[in-house]
Amino acid sequence: MLRNSCALLWLACLGGQVALAGELAGAQGASPTLSVQARVHFNTNVSDFEAARAFYGALGFETLSGFPDANTLAMARAIGVATPTEYDGAQGGEAGGYLLHGELIGLGLFSGGVIDLIEFTIPHDDSPPYEALNRLGMARAVMHTTDLDSAHAHMSANGVRFLSGPTQRSDGRRFAVFTDPDGTFYELAEIDGDPADTPAPHIVALGPVHINVSDFERSRAWYEMLGYRVSMERPSTDSAAVAQALGFERPFRIRGALMTHVEDGSQIELTQWLEPFDPRPPYPIPVNHLGIHRMAFATTDIEGDVALLKAQGVAFVSEITPCCSGPDSSSRIILFYDPDGTIIELVQQPWYLSALMTILGFFAD
Repeated sequence: MLRNSCALLWLACLGGQVALAGELAGAQGASPTLSVQARVHFNTNVSDFEAARAFYGALGFETLSGFPDANTLAMARAIGVATPTEYDGAQGGEAGGYLLHGELIGLGLFSGGVIDLIEFTIPHDDSPPYEALNRLGMARAVMHTTDLDSAHAHMSANGVRFLSGPTQRSDGRRFAVFTDPDGTFYELAEIDGDPADTPAPHIVALGPVHINVSDFERSRAWYEMLGYRVSMERPSTDSAAVAQALGFERPFRIRGALMTHVEDGSQIELTQWLEPFDPRPPYPIPVNHLGIHRMAFATTDIEGDVALLKAQGVAFVSEITPCCSGPDSSSRIILFYDPDGTIIELVQQPWYLSALMTILGFFAD
């Protein structure tokens, strides 16, 4: 969901990133590239906003922008909410819509990426996040740290749950997986940098969002529509220690790759789990399930993109909808499904904001 503070959103998006199921499987394949310019954010839903905000704040995340707790019925339907709900309209917006509280949070205005952190009150879903890293959908996101050992020690001392201590993959990458207070998975991945430049736990940026898929080749072609290209194939297996660090008792087999966006440099990681495989579908609509439920991308031509997606047989949650401050809002969104049912969002801002933030993003580079 985009915010009232449109400029902050685009600064964080463009400045920071430079550095549907079953029946859709046969219809979606290679196709033209959409007009996607950047990853805006990914959404993490939480059960207690204040507790979650304190948790992410301790990791270095700051408030970039707030947004309305309630909205129009059209906006509720745009995110898959069946209307009318029991919401009485007492806190703004239209009666029968949703009620939530959230913020855009990030590691800095010009760097680091953005999390759309939300607690849904109406409709409410207290089902826990994915219990394992091989579930279809967005199973985890990466946070980059310049000192993994220090970050692990600091976070563990403050009560953060890790699946294991720091572990090294066969390709040399060092990581450790942890969970937020609701059990949503994140991976700490070590990158080059001076730890002295940031306070513990030395988290400097959001990295790839991991998307588990049932058919790697199909999904690779599908995400190429959004402007992503394979930048590195991942090893098909690894050591028992790596498997255990990911929460599995035995070594795994996968087909996967890191994909990088041609415009903003944001990254996703596609993984087809061959063993162990879990066929259960991703989180359904509405987009209020605890965990990482959707990911949003900025486009310069939402109508054209929707037409191209419909020509590819993509299923949509709703129609293009004004967002996010009433029917006269200048921004628009639409939600749809990837081949496995993972929910993706397109956002279009007014042309002048797009142009302005592109310029600001250039100077922030």
